[in-house]
Amino acid sequence: MSQVSCSSQMKCNCGMIANQFTLTTPSNPGRKFFKYPKPKRSSYGYCQWEDEEYSESFVGELMSSLDAFKNEITDLKSERDTLKEEIVALQGINQAGMNKVLKMRVFMMISWALYVGFFAASIMK
Repeated sequence: MSQVSCSSQMKCNCGMIANQFTLTTPSNPGRKFFKYPKPKRSSYGYCQWEDEEYSESFVGELMSSLDAFKNEITDLKSERDTLKEEIVALQGINQAGMNKVLKMRVFMMISWALYVGFFAASIMK
């Protein structure tokens, strides 16, 4: 159920004093609005929400928080770029290590082939 309470006043568009009401509905609890003082059937429908004004200190706090977040994003992007460079370097080191392992395998296979060949040749003599 909607409930309203009347408090301060201001002038509406036609110059009449509009009443201020505060809603207590679940969808707009505590929201204030101004309404034409006459009944709906003789009203031209003036109704305006009261805009909340924020203090300069509150806006300043929000702006400094925003700046802090922007700086943190910049730092995180820089850290991300550094990590990307490290990954590329590690991939290069890994590739070099894999090449050494491959060369060692080829060397071992050739060594074993020569060993088996010499062994077989010495047995055949």
